[in-house]
Amino acid sequence: MLDSYAKKTSTREKILAATRHLMSEKGVQATTLADISQAAGISQGTLFYYYKSKDDLIYDIVEQHFSQLTDSIIASIPRRSSSDKVTLLRGTLEKLIKDQDTSRMNMYLLQEAMAGNSEIKDRFMVKYQTWREMIARQVSCLFAINDPEDLAGLGAVILAIIDGLTIQYLLDDQSFDFKKAAGIMSGMLENISSPAKETP
Repeated sequence: MLDSYAKKTSTREKILAATRHLMSEKGVQATTLADISQAAGISQGTLFYYYKSKDDLIYDIVEQHFSQLTDSIIASIPRRSSSDKVTLLRGTLEKLIKDQDTSRMNMYLLQEAMAGNSEIKDRFMVKYQTWREMIARQVSCLFAINDPEDLAGLGAVILAIIDGLTIQYLLDDQSFDFKKAAGIMSGMLENISSPAKETP
């Protein structure tokens, strides 16, 4: 029984790894089930045993993708509050953006969600919303931002910045300065946490 479970897990992991690799290289639309079965070293019949459709496979890719992004964010949370905020933000941006396979996958999944597949869009947006809230919580802890009105939009703004920086890095990684980007973000967040006092 255990061997059967291990074999199923191993085959499923091979399928997901092959799919992730192909989709990050070719995009979601251009990747076919025949491509995936060939890259995973399995028959199309075996692929259909695990995934009845390409959409089912994409759902698991979305789950896996956001789990990996979440792990990257959590791994960058400081053990001590005295950590340098710019260095911390820089490290987080680098973890999220520098891996071009992950960055391309993020853009391709976002494109697929916007292309009109409503079920994939719904699943993607649930994960995207959860990730946005998690980013807001982590940033609010780091910069001591507690105002609910600020927190409501903070995750959306930070995620928009990350998505925008990802596109810029994918277009030209040589002209991208993570340290400057982290410094600007830190300054912006410090202004939210410590707004200038109004003069009487």
